[in-house]
Amino acid sequence: MDLGPRPGAGAGRRHGWLGWVLVAALAGAGYLAPLSDAARSALFGGLGAVVVALCAVVVRRRRPTPPWSWSLVPAFTALFLLGAVCRPWADGRPGPTAFVPDVFSVAGYLVLVLALGRMARASGGLRREVVFDALVASLAGAGAAVQFLVLPVLEVPGRSLPSSVLAGVYPLLDVVIVVLVLDLLLTAPAVVGHRWLGAAVGCLLVGDLGYAVLGRQGIFVAPTRYDAPFVLAYVLLAVAVLHAPRRGELTPRGPSVDAWSPARLVALCLSLVGGAYLASTRTDQGLAEQVVAFAVLCLAIGLVLARAVSAVNGHAAAKVVLEHRATHDALTDLLGRDEFTRRVEEDLTASRGPGGPGVHLLFVDLDGFKRVNDTHGHGAGDELLCEVAARLRALAPPHAVIGRLAGDEFVVAATGGVDTAVGLARDLLDGLRTPVPLPVGEVVVSASLGIAEVTTSLAVALREADAAMYRAKSRGRNQFVVWDAAMREEIGDQVEFELDLRSAVAEQALEVHYQAVVAVADGTPRGVEALLRWIHPLHGPVSPVEFVPVLEETGLVVDVGRWVLDTALADLSAWRRDGVVGDDFVLSVNVSPRQLLDPYFAETVRERLQAHGVEGRSLLLEITESSLLEHDERTLRLLESLRSLGAGLAVDDFGTGYSSLSYLRSFPVTRVKVDRSFVAGVNHHVGDEAVVRAVVAVSEALALAVTAEGVETEDQRRTLQELSVAHGQGWLWHRAQPAGETAAYLRAGRAALGRLPVRPD
Repeated sequence: MDLGPRPGAGAGRRHGWLGWVLVAALAGAGYLAPLSDAARSALFGGLGAVVVALCAVVVRRRRPTPPWSWSLVPAFTALFLLGAVCRPWADGRPGPTAFVPDVFSVAGYLVLVLALGRMARASGGLRREVVFDALVASLAGAGAAVQFLVLPVLEVPGRSLPSSVLAGVYPLLDVVIVVLVLDLLLTAPAVVGHRWLGAAVGCLLVGDLGYAVLGRQGIFVAPTRYDAPFVLAYVLLAVAVLHAPRRGELTPRGPSVDAWSPARLVALCLSLVGGAYLASTRTDQGLAEQVVAFAVLCLAIGLVLARAVSAVNGHAAAKVVLEHRATHDALTDLLGRDEFTRRVEEDLTASRGPGGPGVHLLFVDLDGFKRVNDTHGHGAGDELLCEVAARLRALAPPHAVIGRLAGDEFVVAATGGVDTAVGLARDLLDGLRTPVPLPVGEVVVSASLGIAEVTTSLAVALREADAAMYRAKSRGRNQFVVWDAAMREEIGDQVEFELDLRSAVAEQALEVHYQAVVAVADGTPRGVEALLRWIHPLHGPVSPVEFVPVLEETGLVVDVGRWVLDTALADLSAWRRDGVVGDDFVLSVNVSPRQLLDPYFAETVRERLQAHGVEGRSLLLEITESSLLEHDERTLRLLESLRSLGAGLAVDDFGTGYSSLSYLRSFPVTRVKVDRSFVAGVNHHVGDEAVVRAVVAVSEALALAVTAEGVETEDQRRTLQELSVAHGQGWLWHRAQPAGETAAYLRAGRAALGRLPVRPD
């Protein structure tokens, strides 16, 4: 299913926006039509009641987020309506009765302030720089309101003290509302509901301004036509509630607002100039008024200086946080692999002089960690890892460097001779063996540990310590092994192989080749699979069977997989531009089990698709069945996120592991790839043919597509076609080639046979 943007979706949203504006304009125009005051009052009250009821129903049914904020919208709308309806009735009445409308109106303002404040906080707002900017702008507005609206009203003869107080309360409440609305719109401008809410509040403030202007003239009950801004406000409030983000939806955030953007600096300058102008315009000001005006101007300048300091400090703090996140493990707060390498090379290796103490690496791998995950869940596993990290910090020497490489693998670098390293290893094993109290109960795990001295390079020492750790694990676990010359003789070639592979990754010497996926019936290219290749500078081509497992073991497969995805999508985009393939051509990319452990993998896929202008439906991600069996709800959530991008999901090498129909139903896979071992025997072994036939039958029942791998002969192709296998790949049609040669093959195949649509789902 294509979940990408539909053609014309932007125009549809634009037309919807104009439609709501037209509805509001028609409501305002209808209210301003030549009607009697009684008719306008009835229209106003009826419209307000409908809006209150609509907002209440929508909030109750849709449960927008944040819930308590949007649930206050019907409340303050009802309070505003009650205040407006009561005002003609209370006009001219003696005593406190005359102020009943103001009780409702002021209460409505306070509820509105509460709702806006909660929305801003929930959207990540109320940041100091934004609040400072809003306060500076609002001070200028407050100064204008006091000078041109409040003070003239206070000078009207016959005004009572409560009336004078209210004349000052309303502008101050408007200032607070302006601050909160500006903060909300600056923090989360992409939320459509916030925009409509800001427009509604703007109409409310225009209505208040109209009443304030009349108040200067001694008119405190305005003609009904002055309520037109409030009519627009009610309509826009209803529109805002209809566009409020529902519970469970991700609140879209706009781009981070630059504290020193030109627009914000212009607004600050205009506010300061406006404040200075207001402080000097009235020539008849008394000393007290001059002091107040000067104090307001100084306060505005002080706020500008405070926000400058806050912005600088905030930028520095944010930089520190980002650098820490980039260099430390998010779960345990230990150093990540790259930062660990940098620290060891700079702080330890560089300080080691001739005859000085050596530097030893202690590679720690937990025994039984998978059992804890499987028994108690990943939450308990995460808590266990945090406790292990805390114990490593407590047991390691003060100047040791500690890092988490991946999963349950840790490494400690410490200065000293081999005896010091052995003593530390014993302490670590004893400390890690102590029971760990968790919410699910006490768990006990041990560790296997490998020790190696940093001699030639840190990369060599790390691999040697890793190999020693595996030797310790093979001897029964809960012990350590020191890398020595005998082990170097035994497995030195493996270390050399890994170093060559690391160099190839660092120098981008790996290559991406492509093998066509075709229609079994006629050989029409339907897509390609991206395959990783390595040509060793001395030994020539190296089989993926040899180097891919090393990429997995070392964790390099995550970065390499990201590079393969980016490279393949770039090639697909280029083929599209050159007319080699159409928009319905599908690219298949393999995903390693380690990549499925990356919580940001789906976001990486989304970013790469967007960067190369490729729709999700044009990407098929191939996952081994063993990786589905090893993971649980985390894998399910990740796969569902990938499917939400429109990408297809294929189970690669189906039938070679513990094949189970349960995960075909449980996971959102869209395609099954029959392993080449069954295809090779499909013409000679009844069992292999039966397996293929069963896979096709099950796939058809579950609405899954089927691809056969490793097709090499015409007899195999013919049998697969008879078994209703739709797609295949193999040397019969195309051997894996670099991008340029593959493009030539695809161009020739398209010219000869045309093209047929293929989709990952």
